Formats: sequence, structure tokens, C-alpha cells
Amino acid sequence: MRAEVGRVNILVVDDRPEQLLSLEAVLAPLGENVVKAASGREALRSLLQEEFAVILLDINMPEIDGFETATLIRKRRSTVHTPIIFLTAHTDRVYVERSYSLGAVDYIMTPFAPEVLRTKVSVFVDLFKKTQKIRLQAESLRAHAEQLQRLNRAALTINSAMSLDAMVAAITEAARDVGGAHHAMTLVKLEKPGERARTAVSLSERYATFQQEAPPPIAGRLCAYVCGRNRPLRMTQSELSQHPEWLDDLGQRPPPRGYLAVPLTASDGQNIGTIQLSDRHEGEFSDDDETVLVQLAQLASIAIQNCVHAEAREANRLKDEFLATLSHELRSPLNAILGWTHLLRSEPFDEQRVSHGLEVIERNVAAQTKLIEDLLDVSRVATGKLRISAAPMALAPIVEIAIDAIRPAAEAKGLTIDVSLDPVIEVNGDADRLQQVVSNLTSNALKFTRPGDHILVSLRRAGAYAELTVRDTGEGIAPDFLPFVFERFRQADSTSRRTHAGLGIGLSLVRHIVEAHSGSVVAESPGLQKGSTFVVRLPLLGVERSSLAASAKEARSRSLMSSEAASDLGGLHVLLVEDDADARELLQEVLSQHHAEVTAVASASEALAAFCVALPHVLVSDIAMPGEDGYELIRLIRQRPPHAGGDLPALALTAYARKEDQKRALDAGFHMHATKPIEPAALVAAVASLAARARAGELTCARERGAGDELNP
Repeated sequence: MRAEVGRVNILVVDDRPEQLLSLEAVLAPLGENVVKAASGREALRSLLQEEFAVILLDINMPEIDGFETATLIRKRRSTVHTPIIFLTAHTDRVYVERSYSLGAVDYIMTPFAPEVLRTKVSVFVDLFKKTQKIRLQAESLRAHAEQLQRLNRAALTINSAMSLDAMVAAITEAARDVGGAHHAMTLVKLEKPGERARTAVSLSERYATFQQEAPPPIAGRLCAYVCGRNRPLRMTQSELSQHPEWLDDLGQRPPPRGYLAVPLTASDGQNIGTIQLSDRHEGEFSDDDETVLVQLAQLASIAIQNCVHAEAREANRLKDEFLATLSHELRSPLNAILGWTHLLRSEPFDEQRVSHGLEVIERNVAAQTKLIEDLLDVSRVATGKLRISAAPMALAPIVEIAIDAIRPAAEAKGLTIDVSLDPVIEVNGDADRLQQVVSNLTSNALKFTRPGDHILVSLRRAGAYAELTVRDTGEGIAPDFLPFVFERFRQADSTSRRTHAGLGIGLSLVRHIVEAHSGSVVAESPGLQKGSTFVVRLPLLGVERSSLAASAKEARSRSLMSSEAASDLGGLHVLLVEDDADARELLQEVLSQHHAEVTAVASASEALAAFCVALPHVLVSDIAMPGEDGYELIRLIRQRPPHAGGDLPALALTAYARKEDQKRALDAGFHMHATKPIEPAALVAAVASLAARARAGELTCARERGAGDELNP
């Protein structure tokens, strides 16, 4: 704890210039700031601007004399206790008594001995410094106590986080709060297979406009340095200015007001991340700031490890519960199928009984088929191979088909389904998949709604989106389960006493299908026994892409349609990389039919080997592939010199259809991004366009030009 007091101010007031110079010379050995005032008014102005340890005040002055000046000084709250030493040639006792009555601490006759004056003044200077030091220490203690209170509040917030991502965000907010900084960043990296790094950024209102555009990056080189040394690092603004590359990492110029980073450390001493602060509210970061941030990092490290272990235990529990549930859900239909098959073979039933048995078998076969299809869809989602065949379509008929299919089951349960649909809403979507979304949501509502209640399904326009709402008056969702309702294999009741069957994957599939359509889905519920509402938002046809992407597509369309020769790929050598054999065969056939010479390979390593045989004119590559994926392939190609194919025109053809997937492909080095499935004509046109633009010298690496093309069928 530091409480340093620098030079203090001494006010000298006299209307004679020679006397002011004399007093300044006498007091100079004290090494303090001597402020001179030639009148009472000037002295009062100085007192409004500065704080003084002692005032040397002449009595005889024009306009406002020393006594009047002292009276005014004593009327101000901030100067009521400031020591005043009168300097005068008057020896009259009346002057002395009046001086002390005005609160003077001393009355010195002139001429005076310089040593005596310095001694008297130094006493009050030392007293002022000690008082200031005590005050600064008190302020420092108060600030430190407040930091500790914030640390205690942060501990509660961090340990109450529901997930690791939420915990990292809470740690970052708490760090910025306890450190009094404008800018905080946290990185958590867990060296476990399949465990992604977590990052979070917290910014004050100072960065409001910057925050709207894009948050500052997690400091790469600085972060690596701190993680590598695994010790706290504190730097002043001047020290930071000597490392411009670190300032680039922080995204801040001119240099922020200091930098403070502390490591996050596991129980075995291994580094698992860092907390970083920069741009302090006031001054540089102090020892106290570092101490408190280290304490925060210690409790954060413990909380992170506890969370990771809890998530691992929860994942194992969910896996065990899912396998038990899966066994039950698969065996139950088999039991009915096998039982009725034996009965129908061994017992002579009448026609009505046989028909009933066949209905039971058919119903259970359909139920088991649905379970298997859902499991396959979950597998496709996990491997990134969930196929979406998007096309312009009216959404209302899709909703009606799904509702009609489930209405008999609703009527059998005594439920009413109220439907309100806008018939003119159109979206770009996969009819079968969107029907699956509606079916899963209404089936979920049917499952958890009591007999005699009702379900509301509505479809309306909401700005640039189609909004599908499924609302029920059933059991509702508990607040603690609501954040996990769309997670795979999660069920509010997964015990053997549960009243509702299912694997806990229906809502998870809803989320993935909707997100594959560039939409979103949310769940709302006031609580248990108060019903629940699921809202799906899908981009309306014509506005599902940003204006920038739409403009790019329009310009691209004009370019592709400008010549019929765009469909002729004669003379082009295309390197096709696709790990799926059927898809590879189809794409090769499409390109070959348009006279392209196609080298089709199944992996990135085979693609690189093909480069050694002959350089292609265009690369068409899948992204998700075993071993080295499409991102790694294009990065390796871009490392080659231009004459060795480093500037090869490249199209990313993938089932990853989100905006961030497009950006990642273009940042990696692809020139165009297209989503599967793709129309043959669109594929041929894209390849022809890339080749033509390459010949015209229009292509540069997407990373260098900062943008790329998106091709969507």
C-alpha cells in the first residue's frame, strides 16, 4: 500500500515585491512550492485553486489588509484550519491579540531571523505532510476494502454460473470491476480432446462505439507471453509504448493507461489461461490491484476446474441415462411387435382382432422408425452432415401438414389445437426439415399438456422474419432447466418414474434445423404448471441474406448470365476434394458433362499429392473431412508461391451454411463459399466464374482483400 506525498504548497502574501522575493529565498531550502500573492484578493484566488500547508500573511496591505484576508480565509470550509503566520513590523499588543483571535498560529515581528522562520514553517509543512499521508492511507484502505467487497460479490457470481461460458463471462466482468479498468479480457484453454478454448471481453461505456462494431481481440502475443511465464505481469503506459506489437494485440492506440495480467492456474500448477486488464480508470495499476486480481484468478481457477469436473460428471450421467432410455425406448416397440407377431401366428383370431394386431405392429414400427431417424439426425448434426435442401416455399402449408398429422393424437387425448396462419409467408427452406420442426414442437406440446387443455400454433410476419409460435398450457419448464431445454439428451425428468417417453433429442434437432436455415428458436415459460412457448424465427424469402451478400449475388448473377459460354468448362482442369464417395461421384459427373478435366480425390493429403502431378485451374473442396479438413488444405495451398499454385482460385463447397462459416472459409483463403446441396448449374457457373476472373487477374486471396463471395442455390 503506497501513500506518497510530494512537494507541498506554501502561500506568501505581501504587497511589496522585494519582501516576496526575500521570503521566497528564505524558504527555498525547504524544497517546497512557494506561491507568491501581492494582495489579499490574489491570495484568495490562489486558495480557490490550490491546497496550502501554511500561509505567511502581511498585515498592512492596500484594499484588503491581512486581518480582512484572514477573516475571509476562515469563512471557507476548506481553509478554516489552514495555519496562518502573520508577518508585521507592528508591536502593538492590540495587533497581536487580534491576530490570534483570527486563528493565527504565530505572529512574527520583522525583521526576523531566516532560520527561525524556516523552522516555524517546516513544522507546519511536516504536519501537513503527515496529515496528507494519513488521508491517502485511509483512502487507499477504503479503496482496498471496496475491492475486497467486490471480490466477494464476484465469487458468488462466478460460482453460481450455469456453464463454463457463463463463468468465463462472469470472471471477465468481475475482473474489470475489481480492477477499475475500461477493458478486460479472459482466456480459458483446457488441454482436453474436443474442449474448445473460451474467451470473453468486457468493455466500459468508453468503448461503446467500438463495441458496436467489433470487440477488441484477445491479446495473442501478450496472452501467450503471460501464459508461458505463468506469473503476473504489470506494465506502465510508458513500458507498453516500447512494445507496439503488444498494443496491436490489445487493439488500443494510443497506449492504454497501463496493463495488468495474471495467469489462471490448475491445481497441478499448469497454466489454463489468463485474465488481462488495460486502460485503468485513474492512473496506473497498483500493487493492490495486482494482489486483488491474483486473488480473483485463484478463486476463478478453482471455480473453472470445479465446473469442468461437474460438466464431465454430468456428461457421463447424461450418457448413462441416455443409453438406459434408448434401450427402453427401442425395446418397448419391439416387445409389442414381437408379441403380436407370435399371437397372430399361433392363435386363430377373427378379422377384427387381426386388423387390430396389425395396427399395433404398424404403430410400433412407425415409432421405432421415428426413433432411429432422430438418432441418425443427431449423428448427422454431430458430424456436420445434416443436409438442408433449401428452395423457395410457402410456410403455411408445411405447418398445416404437420398439424394434420398430429391432430388425431391430440383429439384422442382430448386436446384442442388452435391454428392461426398467415398464408402469404414464404421462406427459403427445406420442406421436410421444417415439417420436422413443426412436428417436434407440437408433439412436445402434446406430450406435456393435460387432457382438456389447448395448444396454439400461429404463423405471422415479424419484420424481416417469419415467426412460428407453439404455445401450450401444460406443465411448463422449471427456471433452472430452461437454459438446457435445447441441449442434446437433456430431459427435465429422466428417472424410471417419468411420465413421458422420449430420448431428449427432439428439441435439440429443432434448434439445429432452424439454425441451418439461418434462423433461431427460443423457449419461454413462467414456471412449472404455467405452460410454455416456443418461438421459431426464419428469414423471409428475399431478405434472408444481408444487403451486401444480395448485392454481391446480383452482380455475380449478371456476370454469370452475360454469356452462355459460362456453362462450358472445356480446357479447365478442376481439382475436386470430397470425402463422401457418392457426393464426389456426382460432382465429378456434373463437371465432366460440361467438358472439364476433373481430378477427384477423397482427402487433403491426396489433393496435395495431385499438385505434384499437375497444377489445376480451379479447386473445389469440401470443408468437413477426416484428418486434415478443407481449412487446413487451403492454408497449405496459400503458403505455396504463385507459380506453384499458391494463388489457385478456390471454392468452398460445404454443408456449413452459417454466416460465420462463410466468413471462416473466406478468411482461410477460399475465394467463394457455396452451401450443399448445390444445383449443378450453379456449381458449373461458379467454377467458370472463378476461372474467368483468375484469367482477368481479378482474384486475390480473400484474407488480403478482406471479403469474398457467397454462392447459395
